[in-house]
Amino acid sequence: MSVSEVGLVYARALFDAATEADSVAGTGRELHGFVDALEHSSELANVVFNPQIEPDAKQRVIRALSTDRDPLVAGMLMVLLDKGRIGEVAEVRDAYDQLAAAASNTIDVEVTTAVEVGDAVEDDIRSRVKRSTGREPRIEKRVDPAILGGLVLRIGDVIVDGSLRARIDQLRAQLTQASS
Repeated sequence: MSVSEVGLVYARALFDAATEADSVAGTGRELHGFVDALEHSSELANVVFNPQIEPDAKQRVIRALSTDRDPLVAGMLMVLLDKGRIGEVAEVRDAYDQLAAAASNTIDVEVTTAVEVGDAVEDDIRSRVKRSTGREPRIEKRVDPAILGGLVLRIGDVIVDGSLRARIDQLRAQLTQASS
């Protein structure tokens, strides 16, 4: 996932403040919580993103949601709102996650398989990713029967497609070219 330069600037400021306050994980959870709320509540998203709603009303909503929450996230949300950048809060979250992962020497890996994989396969994937990246993988597993077999790895913006579906599509393309 790629983030904008603006998202990275705000994320860096938030990450640095969270590092200084020794709250990187908690701040990340709070930021995720706010973005998740925006993604799952059309009413909240309408208030926050609607240009016809006065900034003061938006500030009151964010303050109400931020009561007893991480003050760093609340402050960053207010700055985004004041600067007209609140629409980029999801990119700030993504950039923050990347900064936190880099600082903890971890890397997010999405593994998609046709069927649920066991611990031995997961351990093998973890070992190979760690050997090739030098970082500790945080694995998120997904099941998608449409890939038929094999697996698809997503590591950051890189996708390694070793699925049976991809191989069939490649073979089909080769056969089509050969018959032309």
